[in-house]
Amino acid sequence: MIAPAPTAGALLRARDVRVALGGVDVLSGVSLAVGEGEVVGLLGPNGAGKSTLLRAATGLVPLTGGSVELSGERAGALGRRTVARRVAVVQQLAEAPATLTVEELTLLGRTPHLRLL
Repeated sequence: MIAPAPTAGALLRARDVRVALGGVDVLSGVSLAVGEGEVVGLLGPNGAGKSTLLRAATGLVPLTGGSVELSGERAGALGRRTVARRVAVVQQLAEAPATLTVEELTLLGRTPHLRLL
């Protein structure tokens, strides 16, 4: 499904990731490594597991097997705020909310770096 990636210095590394949703395996044995400066696109038909892989990498769905590391640290051991500061995911939408400018939408990516109030 995904081409082999570099073995050293990966900022995001998923190894043999397995995810089950509703008791059904939706990802099985997926591996991926993304190094500094790389831009990666996930391509595949609907239901192939692209969004599930992103959710697994950011801890939004639990793994039933395998591991995910961010900068060499096990993602599951990092707090939600730390993960949010290291990984940004923009979900595909039919259109952005009409009330937001492009600048405002982009600035939402800074939210995890802000302090309360």
